[in-house]
Amino acid sequence: MLRISPPIPGTTGGRRRTGRLGVVAVVAVMALLVAACSGSSEESSDTAVSDPKVVTIGVLAPVDNGLVDFGRGIANSVQVAVDQANAQDAIPGYRIEVEVVDDSSDPAVGEAAAEELAANDTVIGVVGPYNSGVAAAAMPVLDAADIVMVSPANTDPKLTVGDDPSDPQRPFNGYFRVIGTDTEQVEVLVDYVTGTYNAGTAAVVTESTSVSAGKSQGFADSFVGTGGEVTSFVTLPDDRASYDLPAVAAEVAAANPDIVFFGGEYDVAVQLSTALSAVGLVVPLVGADGMKDDRYISLAGAASDGDLASTVAVPDSADGAEAFFAAYEAAGFSNPPSDYGPFAYDAANVIIAAAAQALEGTSDGVTPEVRQQMAGLVQATELTGITGTIVFDEFGDIPAGAFTVYRVIDGAWQPVESDPGS
Repeated sequence: MLRISPPIPGTTGGRRRTGRLGVVAVVAVMALLVAACSGSSEESSDTAVSDPKVVTIGVLAPVDNGLVDFGRGIANSVQVAVDQANAQDAIPGYRIEVEVVDDSSDPAVGEAAAEELAANDTVIGVVGPYNSGVAAAAMPVLDAADIVMVSPANTDPKLTVGDDPSDPQRPFNGYFRVIGTDTEQVEVLVDYVTGTYNAGTAAVVTESTSVSAGKSQGFADSFVGTGGEVTSFVTLPDDRASYDLPAVAAEVAAANPDIVFFGGEYDVAVQLSTALSAVGLVVPLVGADGMKDDRYISLAGAASDGDLASTVAVPDSADGAEAFFAAYEAAGFSNPPSDYGPFAYDAANVIIAAAAQALEGTSDGVTPEVRQQMAGLVQATELTGITGTIVFDEFGDIPAGAFTVYRVIDGAWQPVESDPGS
């Protein structure tokens, strides 16, 4: 088990242990002022009137390897929620801790991390992961242990409706997410590039992973459905070391498309952008949430100017959002929350609210019976979060996700269009 960073500035929770963030939690989403609980949680157990039982929220995220900018922001945002919860005694008689386990954005590592969390008999729920592929590997382990997972970042539709969208079948009763899916996301992108940008032709490049291929195929289908033409559709090999992006760029540029869509993450998008510039194709590279990261701009440099990407939308004016960002900043974390921090904060509060109900009136701790109640309690959630009203449909999805399209302007991502969902 691996820590986010040794140590994390601004931590206000209980004693630190190797691989575990000793922190606390709250049901009320709008609770603020992390500073109010600073210093009070370091009280030694021998001075306490009674030693509360521990209930643990797991965090499964890339915090040491992989897409760590996203993962660390997710883990830190959970800590903000649980620090506030401790201050309010959200679950009377219980101290809520957070166990952060690195998944390295790798399904195999994520599966092992899920086994580690499942082996902790105080874990009542898990926030994460960032990567959809990791969720697909981790959920069979967590589901078998009756541990719910609420994801702040997974967008692959298969995680909730299965492989056939025409005949949706929920794979895991304990899996939920508080953001929209790629089906919704690519439609927002297509509306923008065919409407505002007026693109008529597009080349599509995808990695072979399920989520990348799903985004890419969804974009291509939607783009063609609006009357556009896909000039080429290139699938990169399974092994990243064998990518020949200069050759891909040359193939794509031959048809001179109006835009190039890439369905993968920002690190590969940087290489593709550089290769496209090298062959003289100066058109926007368009991506989804995996590409919309500040490191894409810093690594791609001037070649990123004018590029487009979509991601989950949390306007700063949303109820409570400003207070969340202020609390996060006050905690002094070394990593920003990223676009997924507010969703991780809300996901933690969903689990905390359900845990408060499951543990009400019992001092027995997180028993198998308590874990078995959690899926039903989360399913029945009606919570006003900083990302919007959170309710789940029969598949564990929120009714409609909100996404924003961004463009690189003057070296920064600037919002150009938002779909607020419903």
